[in-house]
Amino acid sequence: MNELVRDVVRVGRFTPVASYQRFAYWCGALLVLSGAFHAVVFLVDGGSWEGPVSWRKPIVFGLSFGISLVTLAWIAGLIRMRKVTGWIVVGVLTVASVGEVALISMQKWRDVPSHFNESTNFDSMVFSLMGMLVALIAVMTVVVAIRSFASMGVPPSLAWSVRAGLVLMLVSQAVGVQMIIEQGNTFGSEGALKVPHAFTLHVVQVLPALALLLLVADFTERRRLEIVGLGAIGYSALIASTMLQAYGGRSPLDLDATSTVLAIVGIALLAVCAAIALRAVATRPPAAPTPDPLDKTPAAT
Repeated sequence: MNELVRDVVRVGRFTPVASYQRFAYWCGALLVLSGAFHAVVFLVDGGSWEGPVSWRKPIVFGLSFGISLVTLAWIAGLIRMRKVTGWIVVGVLTVASVGEVALISMQKWRDVPSHFNESTNFDSMVFSLMGMLVALIAVMTVVVAIRSFASMGVPPSLAWSVRAGLVLMLVSQAVGVQMIIEQGNTFGSEGALKVPHAFTLHVVQVLPALALLLLVADFTERRRLEIVGLGAIGYSALIASTMLQAYGGRSPLDLDATSTVLAIVGIALLAVCAAIALRAVATRPPAAPTPDPLDKTPAAT
């Protein structure tokens, strides 16, 4: 297991870490801890998981923003940002993400809705500030996505997994804009926009994770590209399924024939890709032992 972790760190270029990445990693960890802390509070305090005023929001937003921030900071290292550019892009992402989660958490502790709340001047100001912070995150994500299409200095399978993940992440942000337009999370009668929003937001973790597993397995790069492509098609099919449900005004469990087929195809493709990668990693040949420089035993003749 230690050898596998070392190989993933090596092929994923997780080290060395630039100063702006380190800043984002620490803040991302803080956001994840914030989500975990609020999960404990929810278990103790109880209450409804759903609704405009619930512990779900600081939990979900803390975990989601923390994971996304760490991922984008890692990608910024892959696309070889200069130090100044890295601090501008990743710095804005970091400050905006921390600010967004802080405002959402503050509103829950005040026991008022965080989103679409304009009941007082202060609440209206908070919601407007949240909108500006999200806009900054979206702009910086677009910058990272555009920069990712330049040379990344990593194997094509990892590069294209990152690019596909970022493009689909931008779709998530477009759905977020739709949620603001609709003044809520529902399109039509029961279409839950937060479902496709969440699915597309975290594809940027799933596809690169698949690519990293394939990179430490005994595959040709062409084979890796094929599997990553299948994974991207599978995830896109899942997203399409959730989109049809949401924009059709139906609840997530109210599946029609097209959505059902897309969901089954998407899950099947992702499961096959994951199984291939995990099996290849589990059965890869052990690395040759490194000779001990202090061993003076003469070689056999």
